[in-house]
Amino acid sequence: MLAVPPLDLPPLSESDAFVRQLVARLSAHPRFAAWFVTDELVHRFVVAVVRLAGGASPASELPSSMAPEGEFRALQSGGRLFLDPATYRRYDGMVAAFTSVDTEGAVTLYYQLHPLFEEEYRQLGVSNGTFDDMVVRATANLLAVRAPDRPLEVRPNRAVFEFVDPSLEANTEAAKHLIRMGPENARRFQAKLSKLAEGLRMGVQTAGP
Repeated sequence: MLAVPPLDLPPLSESDAFVRQLVARLSAHPRFAAWFVTDELVHRFVVAVVRLAGGASPASELPSSMAPEGEFRALQSGGRLFLDPATYRRYDGMVAAFTSVDTEGAVTLYYQLHPLFEEEYRQLGVSNGTFDDMVVRATANLLAVRAPDRPLEVRPNRAVFEFVDPSLEANTEAAKHLIRMGPENARRFQAKLSKLAEGLRMGVQTAGP
């Protein structure tokens, strides 16, 4: 078990500066710090987890600094369109920032801020389990994704591209985010997520009085 010193938490409505300061200690990566230059941090995190637990995209809750860099590109070959492998590089910075996070520190902070997460979760009125249940489902969903290590054929559909392979297009929006990262980035992201999930499964022992 991980011994976690308790924190004197502020009210949820006044928690942004407090949370931002603590999260900043988890990584020195410059892009990581930029992710938290926003407001309603606890709310955004909790809603993103709930959305991922249901297979939905968390993009609406993420700051623009977490968006992939550059434009999505497709290459034509033999009259067919394929996802340009160079497009995977759009996610390099995001994955580098995520994998730079101190695993033990992140797990510790999760438990220290847990009362705030639970309060926000109750305010959302979600009825199908606890917030911890949502975290388990969200991580399991992402870890189950397999990004194919082969050319991916795509086709335009209105303002976006979709996968021609029905087995890929049938994936949830959350899963397709990982697939679009490319196999290398997806594996790196999942390896780090697996370590974080394992840390949370090990549990916590509150230290101090």
